[in-house]
Amino acid sequence: MKLEQLQTNAAIRGIVPDTLVSVVNVQWFGSEALELTYKTAAGKVANELLYRHDEPRLELVEQGRPWSFDGDGALFRLVSEAQRIRLAHLFD
Repeated sequence: MKLEQLQTNAAIRGIVPDTLVSVVNVQWFGSEALELTYKTAAGKVANELLYRHDEPRLELVEQGRPWSFDGDGALFRLVSEAQRIRLAHLFD
């Protein structure tokens, strides 16, 4: 991944061994280095300087928010109706 892909709320693998971290803040120093402020799953906040040679060890797991409300409403209604029909025998 490229350092430019590091954005607030992104989930990144490769900063802390065997752990996903959430990006809190990114501050660039020129075009070759940045200071990454991240938060671990345990809630610990830390900083790390990253350079272009660190790009191969980083993996973008999830861009931006881990949830959103941009799903297909018609598909959601279809699934909820199928679930209602599946459970109808319990109420007859």
